Amino acid sequence: MLELIDSLRYKVKQVRLLKERRRERIDSQADRIIDGYLTRKGRFGSRRPPVKSDLIDIDAVTEPKIAQTKFASFEKFSEIQLKEVEASNELCRKEGNSKIKVHKVENIDNGNGFNVAGKILPKYTFQLGNTENPQFRILVLAGTHGGESRLARAVLEGIIQLAHPGEERYKLLKKGTILFDPVVDPGGFNNQTRGAVTREGMGVNAPLLGEGWAQPGLPNPWGLGDRNSAQGRNSLEAQDVLTRSNQAHYRKILGGKATWVYDVHETCEFTHWPDLAFTYGGILLMAHLYVSDTRLASLNQLEPGLGWWRKLKSFINDHNPLEGPIYREQLLWHDPRLQKIIRIRNRIRELGQRTMEERFDRAFLFLPQVERDIRIDESIYIGGMMFRIPQILLGPDVLGFEGLTSESFQQDLVVRAKQTLAALEAQLKVIGLSYNGERDVEND
Repeated sequence: MLELIDSLRYKVKQVRLLKERRRERIDSQADRIIDGYLTRKGRFGSRRPPVKSDLIDIDAVTEPKIAQTKFASFEKFSEIQLKEVEASNELCRKEGNSKIKVHKVENIDNGNGFNVAGKILPKYTFQLGNTENPQFRILVLAGTHGGESRLARAVLEGIIQLAHPGEERYKLLKKGTILFDPVVDPGGFNNQTRGAVTREGMGVNAPLLGEGWAQPGLPNPWGLGDRNSAQGRNSLEAQDVLTRSNQAHYRKILGGKATWVYDVHETCEFTHWPDLAFTYGGILLMAHLYVSDTRLASLNQLEPGLGWWRKLKSFINDHNPLEGPIYREQLLWHDPRLQKIIRIRNRIRELGQRTMEERFDRAFLFLPQVERDIRIDESIYIGGMMFRIPQILLGPDVLGFEGLTSESFQQDLVVRAKQTLAALEAQLKVIGLSYNGERDVEND
């Protein structure tokens, strides 16, 4: 009997060893594929070192800082936020740090805080920059999904970094204002849960994936203890007080409008399928841009003007799960707003961070029962058209603002946080400072 047990243990050990070796091979292959394209001028150019950011030092995010937040309650994280912001503001006179304004979000139903785990707790947002006559107004959100709370720590790091002295930071903050909400949903943050919604925007006890969009009775691994389902509904009647209070607060602070919204998300730690896409994929950018009915009609009327060979290729693409209608993508690619997003994607790569490289992007397409959006370029999609159909609206859309959702497909928490800060820095550069790309990279 003991010999049999020893034999089984040996076999298990051998299987684990083989799996680990396979993992190492896949990891090495992914590094060669993705990292080889990060900072090159082109696919066949020589490798370039990452650019050092003059706005946010992404390497300032460390594992201890992430661990500090990983199991923190919302109440504890609020204390961390206020303490770090207060320390930064104390340096304002000594070192010339930019002043961080602290705003309390008002509960529009009763004026007090919000119910989090049986306690009425205050909720805060933080603002940097020119509030008198801003040329741009940027809103940065994190924690829309309660189970994605680690990126709240990354956004807080971004706030503190931007408050440091620096010529480019002063230039950015002189031009416009940035409002940060690191925890959109305090209840979800506290419970480490996220909800799910049907195509009609109704809350359900089922995940969006798994043999259908919403199967009643199918266990929901995220739970429904947060406000995610309410955040995703498109009517005021269906939204809860937290969502309505958040929106009223954003509009009040930003003067009723925003130039840009950055809504940051992350893959859940327990998600391993498809393994390659979720483990190595990097940042995927989802554009939330309003396209008029006339514009949509013109996009769809391009087909009659195509040559027979282009029609054939378009027909093949329409029936190929890896491709989409090429004529729409080509026209959308030249949209000025999407050109900005392409520059944001390129800046993320300049900073040495991964974006969703093509073959891993394609692996993501095989998730069951998920309609794909229109792909504009590698790692860039436009999501407005898909979400018009199910009437589920994400952060930028539900606020009536245009912007970008980024999804970090990485299992390593620190890498995920660095990718998020790189995406934040890139958007502040392009939207706030009209950044077009590194001169030496372009002219080399």
